[in-house]
Amino acid sequence: MRLTAKILSWLLASIVVVMIMFTSLAIYMLQKNLEEEAFRSHKLIYSLFLPTITRYLWEFDITGIKETLSNIIENNYANKIYIYDADSVLVTYLYKDKLTGKISNIKDNKVTESTNIITPDFKDQLDKKSLTNEDFFIYQDNILKDTSRIIGAMQHKKGTSSNSSVIGYFVLDYSTDNIAVAVQSMIRGVIVLAVCITVMLVVSIGLLLRKSLINSILKLSQASINITKGNFTKIDEPKRSKDEMVDLVRNFNMMITQIEVNQENLKLLAEEGIKISSKFDISDMAIQVSDSLNKISKINIHTEFFVIYSMLGSTQAEGYHEMLKAGDRNFIKVSEELNEPPNKKRFLIKDSSGKNCIVLQIDDLRSAHMYSFTAAQSIYNAILALQISITNALDNIHFVAEQKEQQRLVSEQETARLVQNNLMPKFEYRKVGNFEIANHFEAATECAGDWWNYYILPNNKLLLLLGDVTGHGTASAILTAVVKGYCDSIHIQPNITANDILSQLDSVVRQSGDGNKVMTMFAAILDPNNGVIDFSNAAHNFPMMIKRKNDKKVVEKLVAQGRPLGYELLSDNNEASYGYKQKQIKLESGDILFIFSDGLIEAINSSGEEFSEKRLKNALQKYSDSEATEIKDNIINDFREFISNKKPDDDVTFLICKYDKDAA
Repeated sequence: MRLTAKILSWLLASIVVVMIMFTSLAIYMLQKNLEEEAFRSHKLIYSLFLPTITRYLWEFDITGIKETLSNIIENNYANKIYIYDADSVLVTYLYKDKLTGKISNIKDNKVTESTNIITPDFKDQLDKKSLTNEDFFIYQDNILKDTSRIIGAMQHKKGTSSNSSVIGYFVLDYSTDNIAVAVQSMIRGVIVLAVCITVMLVVSIGLLLRKSLINSILKLSQASINITKGNFTKIDEPKRSKDEMVDLVRNFNMMITQIEVNQENLKLLAEEGIKISSKFDISDMAIQVSDSLNKISKINIHTEFFVIYSMLGSTQAEGYHEMLKAGDRNFIKVSEELNEPPNKKRFLIKDSSGKNCIVLQIDDLRSAHMYSFTAAQSIYNAILALQISITNALDNIHFVAEQKEQQRLVSEQETARLVQNNLMPKFEYRKVGNFEIANHFEAATECAGDWWNYYILPNNKLLLLLGDVTGHGTASAILTAVVKGYCDSIHIQPNITANDILSQLDSVVRQSGDGNKVMTMFAAILDPNNGVIDFSNAAHNFPMMIKRKNDKKVVEKLVAQGRPLGYELLSDNNEASYGYKQKQIKLESGDILFIFSDGLIEAINSSGEEFSEKRLKNALQKYSDSEATEIKDNIINDFREFISNKKPDDDVTFLICKYDKDAA
């Protein structure tokens, strides 16, 4: 209804504007025509009676003049007539009352009015007109309300050959009331006609709009609202009518049909996408993609599903392998993945990391199945839409593989952790003969690479070992277990030395490792009977020794060099040239040996600074008068304060061995 009101309002306004313009023009033309007609008729009267009045004036027959003037004023719209002589003196005057129609002579109160009519300017104009044979009158329009005036000169010839001379002036005032009445009557008629035409047009056009336009628009509006609610309702096409509105309704119904088709396609795409996304195996996913394409296209499409070799667990990643042909060796090289074969259509599908993992190849629908461009493009768009589901399936497959790998690693780490727990002594402080041993071990991961142990040798000697295997995990734990097992067997050998131990362990690590594992180690044999320490080093951090010199505690390094255990030998050198050197230092009561791994001194704080050997040496100097356990606790506190109590990046291991000559 609002649209109808707008259209009718606009139409009504247009009609009113047109009618006003037309009426104004018609009134103007009518008024002009009536004025011209009145002028012509009174001019004719003037021309007919002027000779008679001129003759009476020449003869100065006032009675004849009045009778003639009475005939003029009685039978037309003339209401005043003035007769002047050549000197502009009023000769006679007749007046007709507009209301009663009574004719009377000039009155006294009109004398002033009549004396101002024939002015010198009018006389000059009329005299000139008579000399030039022009129209010998002057016309004045609306001198008073609804009154016009004709002024003319009366000429008389004394003989046939003499020139005419002006003997007087004739003034005729006539009313134009009839013109105003006619105009008003026309206005009333036009208004009535305009109202009738307007009402007729508004009603008829309103009914026409309602039937042919508004009803269809209302139906379209309601159908559009229904679309938003998921109800796709078609509109009945108007019968026996072929216009733009019918085309609009037909196009709307076609749109509804297309929306329904698209809805079905989207529903089908969603269902097939869920099926594809739920696959956790490459082969199952390939079969499902092929089935989904057949359902979407409603034909059997020849589908080829190529997967990159790395997705199949192969180390070869230079091409793609066909999955839908069991046992077939068809493949696509990586360099060919962007080149579509003749009459084929290829789609490259990426995983969530953005790497191409799958090549989906089908027959070109336009050539193989005679599809139109639009129909083929629709199927291609559906395949593009399924890429998301395929990518999700790839992520699921990756996730399952990662979970399996994670479970394997967790299992390995748990195994390695259990092995690791049984490799090192499970105490923090212990007295062994004349020695006090305190230690600290903190693993960076579940599977540590550090290992230490002590062994009691014959003659009350004490063997201390601390090593660090490269890497972490099960392989490192197993290698550590091998080293520990070998040490358990060789420490009972008579007269075993530190360098002999490292030399034998070097062969063990080289033979047990996979070529990627080496181990650093420091070995020291403390002999309280002879008061010496024999030590050897396999590329490990130099330990530190707190000794008393000149009644003062000092911190010294035990420097000895050697290659890591298991280090690969060069082909042109023999093993003997790489033998480990053994050094000796005097052992006195109160001496403290501090052996540590690189995780202690290479720890980095928030400012990027290392804990460093210098800081460690200063700490040992500071706590040199303390007991072994106190030194351990103080070193741990300083270390944690330095790294702000965060978890270290590498294993941290150190042991403290204090010699007491008088201990039993």
